[in-house]
Amino acid sequence: MKGRAVPRPRILANWRRIVPSGVTLSALFFGFASILTTLEAMRLDIPSLLARSAQYIMIALILDGLDGNLARWLKGSTDLGAELDTFVDFTAFGAAPAVLLYAMLLHGPSPFWRTALPTLIVFSGALRLSKFRIIDPLRGQGGFIGLPITVNSSWIALAAFAALILSPEGHLLVRGPLSVIFQFFILVMIILQLSNLRYPKPSNKIKYFAPAAIVVLLLWILSQTYAAVIALLLALGCIGYVLTGPMIHKHSALKRAEEK
Repeated sequence: MKGRAVPRPRILANWRRIVPSGVTLSALFFGFASILTTLEAMRLDIPSLLARSAQYIMIALILDGLDGNLARWLKGSTDLGAELDTFVDFTAFGAAPAVLLYAMLLHGPSPFWRTALPTLIVFSGALRLSKFRIIDPLRGQGGFIGLPITVNSSWIALAAFAALILSPEGHLLVRGPLSVIFQFFILVMIILQLSNLRYPKPSNKIKYFAPAAIVVLLLWILSQTYAAVIALLLALGCIGYVLTGPMIHKHSALKRAEEK
C-alpha cells in the first residue's frame, strides 16, 4: 500500500501567485514613497527630493509592468492580483504624480491652477481606471481603450526629474515657455485617458519591456547630468507614444486579422 503524498505547505503551493503579488505590493510601496518624499520635500524646502520622488514613480512603473509579466510566465494570475493592480495604478500613477506636480506648482503664479491641474489628474485617473475595469475584461491584453494612466505619470515624472536636475532653481516647468508645453501635454493626456482611442500595450512584450526597464534603472546609476538627458529623451518617447499609439495599434490589429 503506497504511502500518502505529504501535502506541501500552502505558501509553497501558491508561490506562483505570491511572487507577482509581492512585486505588485512593491510597486505600491514606491508609489506611496513618492508621495511621502514629495511631502518631505515641501516640509524641508529641498527641491532635490522632488527628483527622488520622480524616480520612485518610475521604479513603480517598472514593477507594475513586471508583475503582470511574472503572473503570465508563472501562470499565477488571480482576480485578487488584478484588483490590487488597479489600486497600485491609482496610487503610483494617479495620486503620486498629482502630488509631485502640486509641489512644483507651488512656485507658480496661480494658486487656483496649482490645485486644479493636479485635481484633474486625479479625477481623470480615477475615471480611466473605473472605465478600464468595466469595459475591458482582458485588462489591456488586446490593447488599451484610452491612453494608459502610466503614460501621463511617466511624462510628469521624467520631465520633472530632468528639469530639477538640469535647473534646480529655474522652475522650468512652472514658469516660462517650457511650462506651457509641459502642462499642455498633461491636459492632452488627461483627455486621451478618457477617450475611446486604442493604444498598444508594449509592456507585455519582453523585447520592449526589458530595454525600457534597464534604461529607467540607469536613472539611479549614471551621473545626474547623464540621467537627466536620458529622462528627457524618455519623456519625448512618451509624446511619441501618445501621437503614434493609435496608428500602431490599428496596424497591429489589421496584421493579426490578415494572419487569421
